[in-house]
Amino acid sequence: MIARLFLAVLGLGLALAQQEYQLYTNGLGGPECGKLHRCIKDATCELKDGLRMCECTDKNLVGNAKLQCLPREDHTVWIQNDPHLKNFNNEFSSLLTPCPYRVLNLVFTPEADTRVIVELYGQNTLFKGGHYFLTKLTLSTTVYLGNDMMKQVMEFEGDIHTDLDSQAYNYTLVARSLDTTVFDQPEGVNNVVSANDSRLVQYTMTVDKDAVDNLLLISIKGLGIRLFFRPPSTVEHLNNVELPMVPGALFTIKKDFWKLIDLTYSEFQIASFPDSPSLKDLATEHHVSKPVYVQYLLLANSTTEVGYDDFMCYQTYEIFHQQCKTEDDRLRMLQICSSVYADSTFLECLTEKHEMEEYINIQKEFFQRCERPLCLKDANECVKMKKEMPEFTGCPLPQKIQDLDCNSITGATARQGRGRFYFY
Repeated sequence: MIARLFLAVLGLGLALAQQEYQLYTNGLGGPECGKLHRCIKDATCELKDGLRMCECTDKNLVGNAKLQCLPREDHTVWIQNDPHLKNFNNEFSSLLTPCPYRVLNLVFTPEADTRVIVELYGQNTLFKGGHYFLTKLTLSTTVYLGNDMMKQVMEFEGDIHTDLDSQAYNYTLVARSLDTTVFDQPEGVNNVVSANDSRLVQYTMTVDKDAVDNLLLISIKGLGIRLFFRPPSTVEHLNNVELPMVPGALFTIKKDFWKLIDLTYSEFQIASFPDSPSLKDLATEHHVSKPVYVQYLLLANSTTEVGYDDFMCYQTYEIFHQQCKTEDDRLRMLQICSSVYADSTFLECLTEKHEMEEYINIQKEFFQRCERPLCLKDANECVKMKKEMPEFTGCPLPQKIQDLDCNSITGATARQGRGRFYFY
């Protein structure tokens, strides 16, 4: 096979693999609404039930009008605020993890000889006060045209800065090409793909910006896909909860293109499918709460294969799959250890006691120290973990770990009592 670079056509220029493209905005968005936030430019601020809410100006459009207004019939996944997800099934879930996670995996079959695999990954960062925000997205497409293939992977992130006395917020929006490669059939084979093949161009990501609403805009024309992203700020004096334009992202597919998706080969993850069982129903089938089941999906798909290089998270992923031998073992472990990611009192303490570069690794190590003994059902290591981690973190243990009886973790099943878990 002959490999060569493929020109990725961007909305405002051209980029080759491994290139970075930066856009700058400082738009004011739409009207102020409530104490802190602004709506997008295509929205109004309305008084509803005593609260000021952003509403889409065009009543044929719907959505969180602080981020975007979209056609009602389109299929959309929202990742918004600190962050919570609204999936294709219109269910809300919190995304409480510092490790990369796969949001969705969809397989399109637009033509008889064409198959396109689309994957979207997210990466959160834990900030002071114990709040997570979505800081990075990676979109991957793999296009098969007969025996030929094109691979494109792009990473999106950004930051917000402002002077302490300034009312302007300056956004840096970054699109980074991690991989753009075309693999051809050997010479002499008919129908060899070429770099200017229109079939490839329509499956190539285009990148632009919304300079008023401070959004990075990504689209794939041939699949009806659009991705919108507004980053949080890493500047310590800017409180992301109080930013006038809320951070977040949304991935949307136009209605007419949904029929191109082969759900048989796509993977049901936190994004769900519009007509599939709900996450709540699946959690009930697995005898756990929906938050625990969501944590299960986040960790089960926290691969580092696309766009991420986080060794600690990869170790956590390996322990989950190799040392937790069964699905029941994994769910049982997460009923306890997910509190390292989700216990608000613990997270607030952790982020106040340490600087960001310290607490990010401390939290990941603590999760592993909880995960390993529960997967291996090692009571001695469990006792050691409970003793050492308050000294290591400088914070009281999350409540579920405080309540855990290490001497009982060797049983086969778990039952939830009032405020604690008992193992038998």
